[in-house]
Formats: sequence, structure tokens, C-alpha cells
Amino acid sequence: MAPKIFGIEHIVYLILSFIVTVAILIVTGIFCKSERVKMILIKAGGGILLFLILLNRVFCIQHWDVTYLPTSICGAVSMFFGIALILCKKDSSILHFLSYSALFTGLLPTIYPDYIGQGPTIFFPATITSLLHHSVCFMMAIMVFEFKYITPNIRKWYAWPLGYFALVFYGLFNIKILNQPDAININSPILPNTPFNFFFLGLIFFAVYMIFLSVFDIIANKKESVVVKSYKKIVSKIKRKNLDENAVIAMSKKIILDTKFYKN
Repeated sequence: MAPKIFGIEHIVYLILSFIVTVAILIVTGIFCKSERVKMILIKAGGGILLFLILLNRVFCIQHWDVTYLPTSICGAVSMFFGIALILCKKDSSILHFLSYSALFTGLLPTIYPDYIGQGPTIFFPATITSLLHHSVCFMMAIMVFEFKYITPNIRKWYAWPLGYFALVFYGLFNIKILNQPDAININSPILPNTPFNFFFLGLIFFAVYMIFLSVFDIIANKKESVVVKSYKKIVSKIKRKNLDENAVIAMSKKIILDTKFYKN
């Protein structure tokens, strides 16, 4: 019997994956202090992630009519995240986009793997490599924040929408050039009979992203935060506008009264 979502095999995998992820993050957080060691671990993790997603594509090609390039959002993010971890510098705008995205695309398909029943067991090559690359993707996203390889910064709010636009362009390349039926959920929703295609997913992700950045900015920087300063500036402009309008009204009334006085 094929494995099921929240079946025995899936639950056992979730438990083991959670234990291993927490253990690795605790150990690296305690013992990895120098920037050089942190950088080596980040790049090594990127290499492992890239290897897993490419291995997954090899196994997928053996069973289905697909290309070496992943077409799902989670697969594409895993691939680009692995490459970025290897090549990009600390606090890169590319890493800002991919790290936040990887938190979702790594965690959600691990908890709810709709692909888990594609083979007779969870150890079906395409299934286990998919689970592993999603789990590693999520773990590396947390590690990037743990090591402060990137720090949430509302001044880099543009990184996510620009990155998502590039991801959609990658999806169009797969559809138009490689003749794939769909990619990045451009032609179909991520869940059947729902509106959650690439457009609505992008809106949801961007809304959550901006809320998180705003809250973090307020908590971390308090009165010096961009959000608080922007709010104060807007309030000040509104008050100034109201004062100007009141002054105009008062001046108009005075002119009317003076005109009536002179007429009398």
C-alpha cells in the first residue's frame, strides 16, 4: 500500500526530521562561533541541498516525462536556494528573497507532501529525495537566520517581489521554451479547485513577508524603526494639512466678516 499523508511512514519521518533538524541547529548554534566556520557550513549546506534536488530530478526523469529543471515552486526555490547559498555573499538581496521563501516551500511540503503516494513506500527514490530536499531547505533557511547570514531589514522589502517576478519568468521559460504543461503554478493552482495559482500565492507570501518585516522592525529598532518614523511623518503631514485647512477656513470667515462690516 502506498504511503499516505499523516500515515505511519510520514509521521515517523516528521518526527525524525524534527529531531535531526533541532539537534543540528542547537549544535551549530553552540559550537560554530567564527564567521569563517559559519560561512563554510552555509556553503556546505547549500551544496547538499543542490545535490538532493538534482538527485530528485534524476529519479523523477526515470519515471515521468519531466525535465532536469524543477517546475514546482518548492523545487525551484530549493534549487536556486542551494545555488545562492554557495555563490552569494552575506546579506545578499537574492538570499533575502530565497531564505524567506524557503521557510514556506521547505516546511509546507514536508508537513503536507501531496507527492508521498507516488511510490509503494516512502523510500521510493523520487519520494524520499523530495522529502529530504524540502527538509534540508527549511533547515538551511533557519540556519541562515540563526547565523545572522542575513538579518530582517525592511529597507530590503523589494527583494521578495523582484525575486518572485524572476521566479515567474523562470516558470514562463519552462512553459514556453521547454514546453512543460505548467511551472510555478502559472497555469494551474497549487491545490485543485482553489484560486491559489502563482498570482494569489505571491500576494499571500508578500503580505506575510511585509507584516513580518514591519513587526520585526518595530520590535528591533523601536522609535528608530522605519515603520515608526514613516508613521510619525504621515501623522505629521496630516496634522499640518488639517492646520492649513483650518487656517484657510478661518481666513475665509474673517474676509467674509470684514466684507460685511465694510458694506454696512
